[in-house]
Amino acid sequence: MKLEPSNLSNGNSAGPQRTQQDGPTAPSSFPSLPSVEPERPHPVGLSALAAVTLDPPYQRLLDLARANCGGPVHWVRRKLAEAHDLLALAQISSRMQVLWLDLTAELRAMIDLRAPVPCLSGPEAPLQILPLARLGLRYPQEALVAPQPGYSFVQVLAPRNVWLANVSRDDYQVVCLGATLPISLPIKELVMMTYGALTLQAIQIDLTDPAGVLNAAAAEWWQSPPNLRRIPLSREPFIFDRKKIQKRFPENATTAPRDSGAG
Repeated sequence: MKLEPSNLSNGNSAGPQRTQQDGPTAPSSFPSLPSVEPERPHPVGLSALAAVTLDPPYQRLLDLARANCGGPVHWVRRKLAEAHDLLALAQISSRMQVLWLDLTAELRAMIDLRAPVPCLSGPEAPLQILPLARLGLRYPQEALVAPQPGYSFVQVLAPRNVWLANVSRDDYQVVCLGATLPISLPIKELVMMTYGALTLQAIQIDLTDPAGVLNAAAAEWWQSPPNLRRIPLSREPFIFDRKKIQKRFPENATTAPRDSGAG
């Protein structure tokens, strides 16, 4: 099942409602980074996410979603654990923000991810590299018991006209992370894989290998020598040091780092 845009704003859920984004523009309301580092240190690394104590806004988001979390006991427990990890990853990484969370049936979330996003509005238009992607994320119960198609989990809600081989050229803009994904893949891995796909750190542009290619024209475009030199669009790791970023960009320390490869 694809992530219908309407599915991300129906039912009892925590977080703001999605607004329609038209044209190749990224959301412009990404919140500023805190100017003061929290006194409580966060555990470092993906393996320590379960030990992260959520800050009050994210804890409230989780509590609201927990109130409507349905399904068998094992599925409820897994959704709550995955939701906590997703919020903890956002909290420690400074790379993303969770805007909306719903645990009623599937785990569904809307996140803003700081990553360079290539967009092409037409054959004669220049490539635009936008700094932010708004993503719809779903994690179905079936993922616990069977491998799932790689396009089952993530779609780009904004910007439009994303120009990547593994993002479909339709209104859904689903992201394909591979032919099939393993059983019970943690949601944190899905987020990391999506970041790698958007930044072209992990790429699939080989038309002879259909796994991951949803846009053949984009695959051909990125394989041409002038465009191949743009890859990757960023070498920034997913979890970056906020203090180092602020030191590098003191004139605008509350914004995300500028990634290389802007067209």
